[in-house]
Amino acid sequence: MKEIAHDLLVDAKGLACPMPIVRTKKALKDIKSGLIVQVQATDKGSTADLKAWAEKTGHDYLGTVDSEGVLKHYLRSSGEGKNTSPYPNLTSNDELNKLLQTEKQLTVLDVREPEEYEEFHIPGATSIPLGDLKDRMSELSDDKPIYVVCRTGNRSDMAASLLAENGYRDVVNVKPGMSEWNNEKVNVTLSALTAKELAQKVISKEDLFILDVRNENAFEDWKVDGVNFEYLNIPYFDLLDGVEDVLTQLPSDKELLVVCAKEGSSVMVAEMLVEEGVSASYLSGGMKAWSEYLEPVKIDDLKEGGELYQFVRLGKGCLSYMVLSGTEAVVIDSARMIDPYLKLAEDNGATITNVLDTHLHADHISGGREIARKTGAAYWLPPKDIEEAAFEFNPLEEGTSIKVGESRINVNALYTPGHTIGSTSFIIDEAYLLSGDILFVDSIGRPDLAGKAEDWVGDLRSSLYNTYKKLPKELTVLPAHFIIVDELNDDGSVAEKLGVLFENNHGLNIESEEEFRSTVTKNLPPQPNAYQNIRQTNMGKLDPDKDEQREMEIGPNRCAVR
Repeated sequence: MKEIAHDLLVDAKGLACPMPIVRTKKALKDIKSGLIVQVQATDKGSTADLKAWAEKTGHDYLGTVDSEGVLKHYLRSSGEGKNTSPYPNLTSNDELNKLLQTEKQLTVLDVREPEEYEEFHIPGATSIPLGDLKDRMSELSDDKPIYVVCRTGNRSDMAASLLAENGYRDVVNVKPGMSEWNNEKVNVTLSALTAKELAQKVISKEDLFILDVRNENAFEDWKVDGVNFEYLNIPYFDLLDGVEDVLTQLPSDKELLVVCAKEGSSVMVAEMLVEEGVSASYLSGGMKAWSEYLEPVKIDDLKEGGELYQFVRLGKGCLSYMVLSGTEAVVIDSARMIDPYLKLAEDNGATITNVLDTHLHADHISGGREIARKTGAAYWLPPKDIEEAAFEFNPLEEGTSIKVGESRINVNALYTPGHTIGSTSFIIDEAYLLSGDILFVDSIGRPDLAGKAEDWVGDLRSSLYNTYKKLPKELTVLPAHFIIVDELNDDGSVAEKLGVLFENNHGLNIESEEEFRSTVTKNLPPQPNAYQNIRQTNMGKLDPDKDEQREMEIGPNRCAVR
């Protein structure tokens, strides 16, 4: 679209969410209906946020123009904004307490919920919850002052305004309210939860309540998964006027975590909850940090003295591996965040000598080339997948054997096409089958990410039903992805015996070739975000910066047949 003539400019450049919405809301509050507002922002998430907020509030979202990195958003005002200034007539807890010691006639109106009132209240106070006040206002007399209390002063601010608007002449808001009445402060805390700490809660199957303040579409597409997690999704811009309406939807017996895309909005909402007397934490770094966190899990000690580690990327369902032996290490299917691999090798006194990818990845950017560049390791790739590579690599073909360290652990290549034409599996120490994206614990790989589902479905069936069928059933399968958090074992690993998968995995038990073909070509989820650009990046044809790489990878992996 082209730029539109506008009546008002809102400058939100350099500001992270929620500030573009905050500034826009303020600008639209009092302007006339039909006027055009241009909001200038640099936060890439502002497009979806402003569009969704406009739809929620009745303003018209007209579109966005990207002008050399500045996003120019256009909205038409509905003219329905209203003044939400704080109620001006205030008093303190101490002043109210002094008045209660006199003979002065007054009403103390407690607008907290009944449970809060029953737990502790000012003797003689009248209980009318804020949500009931409009219908129960007639219970209050206007012949004496009304002092309104809540937990912190926010609900009482709105209640005082409502009473004043309806003709009550002498109304006073009491701050900070019951949270500090008689110095009995409620122990309410605000804290940050790191991605590592959240990972431990997922692995330990802890109870957690997540308030996700991203847009509905973002939440439906991808969220923090946990076996015993509960969720409530309310976009942060629906909470800009306060969190009072959401308090009754939050549990009192579970830890509360507020989550957004990058952290900013979750901090704002968590702070508002604390002001209302609710302990809350926010996810440090938001969903971006969650998407990038790698949890190293030791799979086993290998029989010749080495160790095998799995790196679990809980936020995206990706799995990668390191084989350590003596002073050498091999990395397989590395994520682009390479520091965890470098650190584990360094902590074990090892040098990474070889880096391998099972196939050309389409859901995430491989860190293989970067590890090889930093360590001098040899980088191995299936040549059939990467014929157009813009860099040099070692061809990884069936029968390739790579020795690791003093214990001489052998990493053997096994050609297993189907997910891609070059897909290659590895057998380590004659005990572990690294299946790449061919076989998962709960599903099988999809053959369509290069647009050749019909061509490759036969290869996929042959790899699974012929090549894998001939392998020892005691091999432990270690895939490159997991689909649902239920696939995690108690230690956080994702692994299962090949024989068990041939018994329980539906993708390995479709007798009819016609039914198999139909299943893997028609029962496919949406393709991964930006998968074509990810493929081009992994071939060395694109060189996106770090922010662009993050945006390309946002969302689940979607590499499996559902």
